[in-house]
Amino acid sequence: MKNIHTMKQSVQKGFTLIELMIVVAIIGILAALAIPAYQDYTIKSRVSEGASLTGAYKTAIEVYWSENGTLAGLTDNSLNPTSLGLATVSGEYVSAISIQVTGDDRPELVVQLRTGTDKLGGLPAEGGADGGCFNYIPTPIGSSGTNIRWTIGTGEDCTATDIVPPKFRPRT
Repeated sequence: MKNIHTMKQSVQKGFTLIELMIVVAIIGILAALAIPAYQDYTIKSRVSEGASLTGAYKTAIEVYWSENGTLAGLTDNSLNPTSLGLATVSGEYVSAISIQVTGDDRPELVVQLRTGTDKLGGLPAEGGADGGCFNYIPTPIGSSGTNIRWTIGTGEDCTATDIVPPKFRPRT
């Protein structure tokens, strides 16, 4: 009688090999789905640094628009950071922000991302944004004195060979 009781208690003390293999397979599937999504998220966060650093430039151009009622007549020289009362801006993943005046007399903010590694020598800037660039284009809504709508450009005016793919660009 004692042997039967002892046998019943020691029947199962752990997981079977099949149960462990199923758990490992599930973890592998989840990792295969999560890693690409995480890499895209990392690239988007690095590109978004450019969006946050353009805030002062956008404000300066909006003030010019509200005071003068036009964006025409601006030149690259009149819109440099010094003339707008701004310091030259760069960041961990952004190498430079510049202002270029297009053929239709509209200033565009060009955000140039770093190539290779960030300025601190840390992680690489990663494939989708490495050395790329994108631009912000102001579009006045209505007549003078109204608001300006900023849109993300496709990067035609960028001097970089790589344009940031649309899925990584900031949203307006």
